[in-house]
Amino acid sequence: MTHTNFHNFTENGQIIFFLGLSEKVLMVFSRKEDQVVAQKAINKCWEWIKHKENIGDILYDLLDNEENGITIIQEMSDNEFDVTAWNCIIDAVAFTSRKAFERENVKYFPEPIALVDDTLVDHFIECFKKCVENSESYIQTINSLLDDYSKGNIESDLQTEVLRELQIKI
Repeated sequence: MTHTNFHNFTENGQIIFFLGLSEKVLMVFSRKEDQVVAQKAINKCWEWIKHKENIGDILYDLLDNEENGITIIQEMSDNEFDVTAWNCIIDAVAFTSRKAFERENVKYFPEPIALVDDTLVDHFIECFKKCVENSESYIQTINSLLDDYSKGNIESDLQTEVLRELQIKI
């Protein structure tokens, strides 16, 4: 297992860990439609970090909507590689949704969200390593970036900084 400082990160840092690495996962989907849907879900999570609006239920709906939720799309996929990539996206959105619900002081979480805790990062990293080449290097990069962030060394828009550091076209 990769050494990560995940548990030492701030709540925002933990979410950014998931989202930043998920941005790398977007590029591996075999179908453009999947990539577009996944990008919209990740963008909604970035939006929550910036504005902290009460959208826990909206984030959850991205996961579990019966018509176009990403868990349904994953279940319908017959490409094992895409299924693994979806696991990363689902973990990132579920973790962000959980944090949003907590911030909203929701007493009862939807069942899948109730199961989300910090151990989700292990599942995410396992799936990330299966679908992204040089995964260790990206994990180390985001760890370093978030360490700097926690020390107050980064002042700019963190999403832009993460994408730039992970060499993702904006």
